[in-house]
Amino acid sequence: MVRIRSAVVAAVWAAVLAGPGAGPAAAAPGPVAGRGGPRAVLPAVRPAGDRLEPAIRYATAHLGDPFAMGGTGPRRWDCSGLVQQAYRRAGVRLPRIASDQYRATKRITRRALHRGDLVFWSRNGRASGVHHVALYLGGERYIEAPHPGARVRISTFSRYRPNLYGRPR
Repeated sequence: MVRIRSAVVAAVWAAVLAGPGAGPAAAAPGPVAGRGGPRAVLPAVRPAGDRLEPAIRYATAHLGDPFAMGGTGPRRWDCSGLVQQAYRRAGVRLPRIASDQYRATKRITRRALHRGDLVFWSRNGRASGVHHVALYLGGERYIEAPHPGARVRISTFSRYRPNLYGRPR
């Protein structure tokens, strides 16, 4: 039952990530056995040469993993740990803490967001108030390790809207 559910969840998320116009083959990945059970293998939505796609694929492969304060993987994450490890797979070095990750990015506006950019939440609108980070997927969706008791998931701006935006250098 769990494997069937995992396969269905993976297929649904693949369709969401693939976006409109994706064919059925691109939207129907299968689970891949690995440590901790089956993991979804999701297709790249942008050309394989895009420098941040490895980060997106890595984070997406960890959908459903549990949140752990201070978690840096391989199967338990906090928000900045997931982002740091995902970007490492794309050859981008980021600091460990969300506020430091914001400081390490080029500031951009919400209108300038591209797939692979980072979105941040700040209590005071500045780096000193940053308390959460997520990886932007496009279409006002992002991958996050949200909070204790939750699992890595895809969320939308309508659920929890970021107020700072950065592009990895």
